Amino acid sequence: MKILFLSTVKQKICIFIFVLLTIAIRGFADSFSATLPFKRVEFTTLPNTTKDLLFSVKPGFAFHNDSIHRLDFRYNDHKRGLKPYIVPALLITTGTILHFSTDVKENFQDWAQQNFGASGRVDDYILYAPAVAVYGLDALGIKAKNNFGNRTAILAKSFLINEFIVSGLKVSVNERRPNGGVHSFPSGHTSKAFVFAHFMNKEFGDKSIWYSIGAYSCAATVGVLRIVHNAHWVSDVVAGAGFGILSKEVVYLTHQYKWDKEHFKSLDIFPWSGKQQKGVALVYTF
Repeated sequence: MKILFLSTVKQKICIFIFVLLTIAIRGFADSFSATLPFKRVEFTTLPNTTKDLLFSVKPGFAFHNDSIHRLDFRYNDHKRGLKPYIVPALLITTGTILHFSTDVKENFQDWAQQNFGASGRVDDYILYAPAVAVYGLDALGIKAKNNFGNRTAILAKSFLINEFIVSGLKVSVNERRPNGGVHSFPSGHTSKAFVFAHFMNKEFGDKSIWYSIGAYSCAATVGVLRIVHNAHWVSDVVAGAGFGILSKEVVYLTHQYKWDKEHFKSLDIFPWSGKQQKGVALVYTF
């Protein structure tokens, strides 16, 4: 009886993708939870034994002076169930399968080079177009779904999460590029492009489908150009698109929408000093 083992690289990819999708699905499931209770502990009436203390305090994130505090996941698409995750899951899965299908991706690369060879660096710039358009449209009076503070926080967090995921995979997988370079899988350009495209879709897609079509067309163009410029395999581009969309969905799922004037009023900043130390304290009142 033969026992087949995946290579070390294949194991890393499969485990990483499984964990990532599990986190996304778990986060979505948590969005249905209406409240996460914080039970107040009165230190004057603490239980006599450690055992009583452990069983008298309900799970929570922290103790607070108020008797009950609620942590709500105000995810705009909670009624859509798992639908937001179907497309990125399919893209990541397809890209991973193609990654291990060496003959298929090499044949596709040869076909692309023979029929669509091109040069230039336009893909380095147009990937940012959807994000620029979001702020431009808002400045022209076509208001986005979220205000400036929350919109910017969402964009920054999704960009950082995507960069962390993609950069980690690039180093772990260390796939050779078609042009001989390194760190090919997945495509960073394509992933960022779809982060920004999905950002446009989330902020303006409800106003007109053409905003979404324009944004995704721009992102798809970046992916095609990465293949045509011989910088990436088709597997890199497909998986990169999936990671870009997934990064954005995870941030919209978990964002608390507190980056606005009302919540910033609760933020106090003041300096302090001691005998040998000085610093600045930030206090946020919930």
